[in-house]
Amino acid sequence: MMRKIMSIMLLTIALAGIGCRLYWLNARYPGPEEQTYGLGESVRLGSYTVTFSGWSWSDGEILHELCPGFRLLPDENGQEYPISRERIGLAALTIEKTGTDDGTLDLTSMAFESGAWGNQFDMELMYLLNPQLGTLRLQMEEGESMEILLPMTMTDQQFTREQWKRIDDRTFYVVLDHYPQKTRFSCGGGIG
Repeated sequence: MMRKIMSIMLLTIALAGIGCRLYWLNARYPGPEEQTYGLGESVRLGSYTVTFSGWSWSDGEILHELCPGFRLLPDENGQEYPISRERIGLAALTIEKTGTDDGTLDLTSMAFESGAWGNQFDMELMYLLNPQLGTLRLQMEEGESMEILLPMTMTDQQFTREQWKRIDDRTFYVVLDHYPQKTRFSCGGGIG
């Protein structure tokens, strides 16, 4: 009986210590404040203004139309992956240099997320969809603007069977900046 009481006391002390440590860490290093914007809205990032000008969501068929010959990945037998088991999101962004400094806009920090799922864009596909890009660190002149398509790719392998059944109902976000303020565009979801 005494052993059981001692074990419970040690477990309680350990859990209290862990709880205090987590509280201290969260108080000292809080999570970033989230700012979420929608379709048609603009965000200022340094000397650049980024406008969320369009969103399309489809199965893998859109890749065959936009980039003939591009293959997201092979299936288990080395054949082309079934388009019904792929989802592609294309976020259209209008980027305009509105400041006068020599700053750059780093596209490599942009990512996609939905709940606990997150993914960077496919680099090869990014350049195929945006042949005007020479680099992903934009350095533009004041007043200059550019349209880009930011591709989000996913397959059923990244989700459980139940999650994949509801994939078209999830809301996805384009994350532009992570810290000290998380800035993102809400893309919605659904085929169409």
